[in-house]
Amino acid sequence: MRPLELSLAGFTSFRREQTLNFSELDLFAITGATGAGKSSLLDAITYALYGTTARTSQVSELVSQGASELKVQFRFSVSRGEFRVTRRWRYRPSSPVTQVLLEQALSDRSWETLETKERETKKAIAEILGMDFHTFTRVILLPQGQFDEFLKGNTSKRREILRQLAGFEIFERMRKETNDLARMLKQEVATIERQIADLAVPDEVEVRETRSQLTELEAGLNALNAEVFNAQKLLDEEERLFQQITRLSQLQQQLQELNRQSGEIESLQTRLAQSQRADRLQAEWAFVREAREQAHLTETAAREASARLAQAASQRAAAEENLAKVRAEAEAIAPQIAAREAALATAKVYEAQRQQLEREVAIATSSLQQKQRQQQAAKHQLTQASAKLKFATMQLQSATDALQRHQPGGERLDRLTTVAPLLGEWAMVEKQLKQQGKALDSAVREKYNQEEEYRAAILNRERAETAIAAIRQQLEAAENANAEAARANHAAALRMTLQPGDTCPVCGGLHPETEAELPSLAAFDIIDTVPLRQEEARAAQALQRAQLSATKAEAALENIAQKESETRAQLESTQQQQDRLRQQIAAALQLPASAAIDAIALQQEREALQHSDRQYRAAADAQKQAVSQLESAQQAQEFATQTHTAAVTESEAATAELARRQHNLQAARDKLHEITEGQSYEALAQALSRQKQTLRDRAEAAENAARSVQTNEIQLREQTHQATTAADTARDKKEQLNARWKETLKGADFTEESFLEAIVSPAQQSQWQTAIAQYRETKVELSTRVNDLQEIIGDRTTDLTQLNQRRSAQKIAEGKLKAAQDKRVELSTWIQAAEQKQAQGKKLLAECETVTQNYEIYRTLAQNLKANEFQAYILEHLEAELVARATLLLKELTDARYALQMQGGEYWVEDNWNGGELRRVRTLSGGETFAASLSMAIALSEKLSMGAELGSLFLDEGFGTLDAETLESVTQILDSLRQQNRLIGVITHVKALGERLPNQVKVFKSPQGSRLEVEML
Repeated sequence: MRPLELSLAGFTSFRREQTLNFSELDLFAITGATGAGKSSLLDAITYALYGTTARTSQVSELVSQGASELKVQFRFSVSRGEFRVTRRWRYRPSSPVTQVLLEQALSDRSWETLETKERETKKAIAEILGMDFHTFTRVILLPQGQFDEFLKGNTSKRREILRQLAGFEIFERMRKETNDLARMLKQEVATIERQIADLAVPDEVEVRETRSQLTELEAGLNALNAEVFNAQKLLDEEERLFQQITRLSQLQQQLQELNRQSGEIESLQTRLAQSQRADRLQAEWAFVREAREQAHLTETAAREASARLAQAASQRAAAEENLAKVRAEAEAIAPQIAAREAALATAKVYEAQRQQLEREVAIATSSLQQKQRQQQAAKHQLTQASAKLKFATMQLQSATDALQRHQPGGERLDRLTTVAPLLGEWAMVEKQLKQQGKALDSAVREKYNQEEEYRAAILNRERAETAIAAIRQQLEAAENANAEAARANHAAALRMTLQPGDTCPVCGGLHPETEAELPSLAAFDIIDTVPLRQEEARAAQALQRAQLSATKAEAALENIAQKESETRAQLESTQQQQDRLRQQIAAALQLPASAAIDAIALQQEREALQHSDRQYRAAADAQKQAVSQLESAQQAQEFATQTHTAAVTESEAATAELARRQHNLQAARDKLHEITEGQSYEALAQALSRQKQTLRDRAEAAENAARSVQTNEIQLREQTHQATTAADTARDKKEQLNARWKETLKGADFTEESFLEAIVSPAQQSQWQTAIAQYRETKVELSTRVNDLQEIIGDRTTDLTQLNQRRSAQKIAEGKLKAAQDKRVELSTWIQAAEQKQAQGKKLLAECETVTQNYEIYRTLAQNLKANEFQAYILEHLEAELVARATLLLKELTDARYALQMQGGEYWVEDNWNGGELRRVRTLSGGETFAASLSMAIALSEKLSMGAELGSLFLDEGFGTLDAETLESVTQILDSLRQQNRLIGVITHVKALGERLPNQVKVFKSPQGSRLEVEML
């Protein structure tokens, strides 16, 4: 696997999108400050490929601080071709959204989508690379510093490090798991043995004896049932006779109580007859009562009418006296009113004169004010004219200066103006290209999502088909089982109808004497198929929905594919349109045909030239306008001076006229004050009018009051006459009805007092009638029931003693039957429990044997997987293979100078340049140690890769500092490693090592996020 390009955004310290191109890198250093994000680049590669990292499996911990989404895209090549994997993660409160896309490059440089699901993508990448996540992190990302510790450590330390590096800790986990399983199985064996001991399984002899007892008991149950039936029948007859005798006694007591109520019933009958006779006189009594009330009301009304007539006569006399008094007062003040009317006429003349003079003064005052305003306006106009003259002079000077500062646009402005529409169209085309690009990306994403939905729909349809097939198999098996059960039931029913010696219609044989001689029938349970059929119907509906969803998803996928194709065609057409515009704009501006077009810059240039040209033309126009305004201002100043002089003269004349008119007005006011004694004409006229109106109102009111009193007296006199007549008529009617009522009461044998006492409500009469009828009916019913019971009982007798004896006999019979039934249940239950214990005992014995065998297997496996046996054997052979391969690699890296050997449990280095001298690894220099540990790291990488392509290695050099000699050695070793056609990346904190390597990937950290910079030497 050889990396080609890595792009990441929102990943750890890389907030903004950064891209690292590996295509021109072969040996390079990854350098930067602590925390800048050097290791994050390797984490991004593993996350893009496998969706996780060695440092954390929580994607939320990889997102940049404060960011809500991340994106990583990694492009790489293997022998099968070029591939690209893209992963996106976006935060969402309910559940984060993760998207993955695996693509392969085609011959035309387009990309074909391979997978879009997480699980399928991991599987596909592991197949492409030949490595899963754990193998990749051990093979491609080499922790070289750990191998340095591996070479210099003792045997146990080396074994522990090698176990971790090779991933052999799985054996230790397996040993622990098998040991735990063996311990659990041992406990399970002990538990089963205790269950067998506690079960106490009965033997076959005891079971047969119990079955014999059950058969004898069942044979005697019929006799006990008959005994209980007879005892219950005698008890029921005795209880029925006792209840009848008790009921007869109760009914005789009720009949005696009813006979004692006969006196009350006769009294009720008498009162009921009187009330019914009184009811027949109710109509006549109503007329008498109405006549008495009417006579009383008319007499009262006559007395009240006489009193009102006397009061009305008194009111008439008072009203006539008041009318005479008002007329006398009006005649007394008539001369005063005439004098006031004459003075008011004179005042009216002077008032008119005063008003006329006031209007003239107001007119003169208004004229003076107008002249003064004209004078002020003329003065203000003169001031403005002087200011405008000064301002026009300044504008002329400013326009002259502006004209000298600006230049016209010229030919360049004409050319830019000619291509302005083309530039606008260019901007629109660029906008269309961006929009169409976004639309294409959206269509690709939508196609990707729809393909995933289509695959999910197909999977759902297949699952539904599988489910309905399984349900139909279950239904068929259940129906077959039910058919077999039905046949068994038919055979059992036929067996029950046959008697000993009968011929069987099925087999033709004779029925035996006892049931025991018959072969046993298999027991079958009827299976309820309704739930299975309901489940089949639901599965069929689910299959139909899944097929419909698949069809819809397929149609939607075709639509989206067509939409993508149309979007690509539109994008190509827009690009062609952009090329045509480029040629037209270049020709108009006399530029090369391939020149880059910056529409914004050209627009800005055109706008700047237009602005300068507008400023020049505006300055020329302003100069002409300023000259014109200066001439107008001079003329306006001369006119304002003349206007101001004329306004001053007119204002002085208006002041003199106002003084003369004010003098005449004061003389008229003095004369009017003398006549009215200081009061106004309006006030005098209103006072005189109010006095005259008051006299008229008083006279009119007195006359109206007198007429009203007279009219009222006449009406009351008529009302009094009518009331007296009505009272006499009502009195005569009352006397006639009273006489007739007395005769009626006498004929009915009533007085008025006894009549009133006999009157009761209809409800009360109904209650009396109901009580009488109920008494009669109850007496007849009780007599009939007593006679019936006496005939039924006859001469039979019983008492509680006989009844209790019957009950005791019934309970004894039931007790015998219940004891037999309980014994039967007890024996049946014991037999069922014995059979279950026998079956359970057999099952436990079989289970115990199986668990014991499993326990022996896991115990043996746990012993074999101990670290000092199986693991030690594997690690020893692995270490020997690594030493052999690392020796070959070390010779390649050091020009055959050094070779590794292992003696006495320690590592030695053979120096072939010094006669094959052996030295301990601990004595090697920094560069030599680096070469040896790197050889071991590459050897393990090749071993773990299992033949996968190793087109790249990333090393953690593992040194804090390097001296000059070691630095030179490490550089040479890395350079020789590059010759093996591999991409080599070294994460280092040693600045000098990074500077010696051909290329550097520098990682800079900042508050805005880390950024990448590739430095090529």
